[in-house]
Amino acid sequence: MTEKRKGPFESFRVEVDPERIEETLDGIRDRVRDSFAAGRYTKVRLSYKGRAILPDIPLAIFLATEGIAFWLVSPLPALLVNLGAKAVLDVEFIHEADELVQEGLALYLDGELDAAEAKYREALERRDDDVSALYNLGTLLRVTGRKDEALRVLRKAAMGPDGHPDVARAAEAVERLENPKKRL
Repeated sequence: MTEKRKGPFESFRVEVDPERIEETLDGIRDRVRDSFAAGRYTKVRLSYKGRAILPDIPLAIFLATEGIAFWLVSPLPALLVNLGAKAVLDVEFIHEADELVQEGLALYLDGELDAAEAKYREALERRDDDVSALYNLGTLLRVTGRKDEALRVLRKAAMGPDGHPDVARAAEAVERLENPKKRL
């Protein structure tokens, strides 16, 4: 089994060796367990060649059922055996906050600003440092004339992790709000 270690809620790949199924399952279980403490609103998606092989499983259920009953009753071990020769299984974490941000963005684009704001705030209840939720909420607050609150939210988004695209966008938005260009 090989994998590249990342942050707790980043997707990862696991090489499946039919000769070492139990080791593969242990590795997946250990990685998922490590991620559990970071969020209860997360689901686990297992996919093969880009297609989900099981329905998304809430992380808590995935871990709670890791005992022998799950592995005896679950289709996962049989599925891994049926993949045949070495294969790569993708394990993806889907946080509910990400889904709420996408719903909020769709509402925002449809002009449903109050509903979009509610979705962004709900996402922040799930994960209070969600950079995308902060950036999108800050943008919505800015366009609805709530500059002070927008600045507070956008500043928090701008302090997110390096490399996240919304961090740079939030920093640019803060700069524009703090130093507006004079118009004729």
